[in-house]
Amino acid sequence: MRFRTFDRSHWMDLTIFNELSIMKIFKLFLLLLPFGLFGQIDFAENWDEAISQSRMDGRLIFLHAYAEWCEPCKEMDDYTFSDLEVTNYFTKRFVNVKLDMEDYPGVELAEQYSIAVFPSYLFINGNGEVIHRGCGGMDTEELLQLAEDAQTDSTTLKYLEQRYEEGDREVQFMLEYLGLLEESCLDAERFASGYLNGIELPSLSEETPWEVFLGYQWDIYSREFKYLVQNKAEFENSLGQKVVDAKLYDTYLFQYQEIFEAEELHDFGMRALLHAIKDVTFSGSDTLRLMMNLHHSEYVESWSEYAEYAIELVGMTQLDDPEQLNELAWKFYLFVDNRNQLEIASSWAQQAVDLQPEPSIIDTYASLQFKLGNQKEAIELEKQAIALATELYEDTTHYEYQLKRFQNR
Repeated sequence: MRFRTFDRSHWMDLTIFNELSIMKIFKLFLLLLPFGLFGQIDFAENWDEAISQSRMDGRLIFLHAYAEWCEPCKEMDDYTFSDLEVTNYFTKRFVNVKLDMEDYPGVELAEQYSIAVFPSYLFINGNGEVIHRGCGGMDTEELLQLAEDAQTDSTTLKYLEQRYEEGDREVQFMLEYLGLLEESCLDAERFASGYLNGIELPSLSEETPWEVFLGYQWDIYSREFKYLVQNKAEFENSLGQKVVDAKLYDTYLFQYQEIFEAEELHDFGMRALLHAIKDVTFSGSDTLRLMMNLHHSEYVESWSEYAEYAIELVGMTQLDDPEQLNELAWKFYLFVDNRNQLEIASSWAQQAVDLQPEPSIIDTYASLQFKLGNQKEAIELEKQAIALATELYEDTTHYEYQLKRFQNR
């Protein structure tokens, strides 16, 4: 049997043929792929054209509101908006627009639609009405669910707004509505305050007003909170002491945290809060007052008062958290000179070492021993801190400095 052979020129022709065939097949394969495999949603940037397109074909506008500096916005571009399922779904169902909210026309739209968080996602009809919205970084599943909700009348924000305007005040509806406002990064607390401001105060203990008050009102100077404080016994009779005490505690704690994190009017705010809580009694009120006084005395650097409040607080709460004990003890080492108080702080440091023998905690104990005049014990403890820090590959600079101070006394 004879086999057909090819010379080099024929072989080259065949190679070219094969390469051309492969390229044709590959191009055909690309054409047959689902749209968007290698790209993102085709976002437009012309708002007026988007409105016109929405009016013409009835599709909702999907507005991706972003800012250049927003990292979650970039992650949405890199991941979620690059997903094939998202690309196909949004391209088919929405008029997609992406606008920088710090550039024109984004600035005007941000004001018009109360967009203050980035990224935000708004579903808007051709009349410019917001039907639904969401915000924050989302994965594929979350974004697709948001889009489904925007196309289902009973789950849209606009539908809930209409129910509220029509007078629906059933408790589950109100909580659902407030929850959706939160998920949309809208001011749910402001809405709740407006609702509560419209009720008669004696009805505050009724189911819907109380649940809204319980979850969304944190202002100790609001008329509702003042009414609760003034009529505490009546609320306890109808709702139970634990429920009322928990609301009082949580609200004062929230106010305390707000002041703690604020930079302006810090001293004034803490004094005002201490004045507001001084005559109110509820479960945990003594502990909360001590925490506030401790923080305020530290802020104004009244260390003698700080020491008294800290000792009372640790005794009252039976504090056994090693890191918290260590923090308190270290401040005593730095700022307190009363020997009796220093000995109490040293006992905290020793307890912290027993619970969590870390280099920094051992160092605190050693430093207090040194301040109390126990040089030998301080040196031995600081050597232990250095050895342990070395073993853990931690920086030993501070511990070595302390050791030299102890040795050169």
